[in-house]
Amino acid sequence: MILKAFKKLFPLFIVQFFTWFALFALWIYATPVVTKYFFQTTNSESLDFENGTQWVSTCFAFYATFAAFLTFFMTRLLKVISKERLHALGLIIGSIGLLFIFLLRSKWSLIISFTFIGIAWSSISNIPYRIVSDFDGEGTNIMTYFAVFNFSVVIPQIAASYILSVFNKYLFHSETIYIMLLGSISMFVAGMLMFILYWSPGRRHNTLHAEKQVS
Repeated sequence: MILKAFKKLFPLFIVQFFTWFALFALWIYATPVVTKYFFQTTNSESLDFENGTQWVSTCFAFYATFAAFLTFFMTRLLKVISKERLHALGLIIGSIGLLFIFLLRSKWSLIISFTFIGIAWSSISNIPYRIVSDFDGEGTNIMTYFAVFNFSVVIPQIAASYILSVFNKYLFHSETIYIMLLGSISMFVAGMLMFILYWSPGRRHNTLHAEKQVS
């Protein structure tokens, strides 16, 4: 049962790996990036550093709230676009948000970045679970699918904690801003993979028909 669930979820696992790798890049390195490159300090005892950490907290709260607000429109959107394509678009938009962190240097520009990240987070925290729920009634307990699916978050977390630290030390030479670029690339790859692995005209037609029936 577990092997069957894993085989069916494998395409989503690949998308999830690059998605959550990008998210952990953001969550782990946002504070050192913002304090160093937007508030021009690495002194953890300085006022600018404190302001930088507070701004990171504000940006995180903003994107989480914005994402929660967007979920109210999810059902409407899914009536006109398949969940796979919507998720792919959300991930690509999120990659642009991460890219803006790399490119821009005003603290106010981070609002734009985190708006885009909020759009992605709204999809990330919703659509993959809808995709997994589609496997209900296929002969395997749906809870088995969700149990296996949980590893698609755990595995990227383990990989990111090691890979990002190695890249930051030996490839980026502690210039943590490049972690944001890496995260942007990773989330863009996730979005493109979502298109490639899940997108086909026939699948879109069937998905939309099923979702309109449910709604």
